[in-house]
Amino acid sequence: MKSRTTFRRGQSDPVAESVAPYSDHADDYAAVHAPKMADRVERFAGSLPVPSLILDAGCGPGRDLARFRKHGHVVRGVDLNSVFVAMVNAHAPTSECDLREVGSRFPAGTFDGIWASASLVHLDLVDAVDVLGQFAGLLRPGGRLYVCLSATGRTGWLDEPDGRRWYTVWDPDEFAATVASAGFTIDSVDRGPYVEVWATRGG
Repeated sequence: MKSRTTFRRGQSDPVAESVAPYSDHADDYAAVHAPKMADRVERFAGSLPVPSLILDAGCGPGRDLARFRKHGHVVRGVDLNSVFVAMVNAHAPTSECDLREVGSRFPAGTFDGIWASASLVHLDLVDAVDVLGQFAGLLRPGGRLYVCLSATGRTGWLDEPDGRRWYTVWDPDEFAATVASAGFTIDSVDRGPYVEVWATRGG
């Protein structure tokens, strides 16, 4: 396991700093990214009986959450960005939540599925491992997990037009092994600019 990236005392939280710039163009972000991921949503929605209770972990502007609801599922959203939370609350119950604390927000075994689309990209290695363990605790035995994150580029700060963001880049095989170690059976791994892991909660 790689060591955790550490930040000096007094530095801002890299997760909060990375998420904050999304507020400045929330509507544009929703419009640009809305067409993406439709095939993955279809696949995940179809893997669960209807209706199932899904947690959209890092729901952003609610792109995927809305699609799951159209498939007949019940969805709860969480996101650290308060602007996104306000947008999504118009359609489904959503709360402001740091994913590093998501395990304390719901009882164990609450969900049939957890969808984490690019929502772990701003976490360092150790925090990502911890959150995967929290996901396992929130899923019922046999529950489904989808998680994707960066597999190209480099780990570190990236200056972008609207601000800088921290990204952690994973080796696909290492990430799949990490998901398995958190208590999941790996169903499939899709490799590309992102590593996408489809998994089932053990037990």
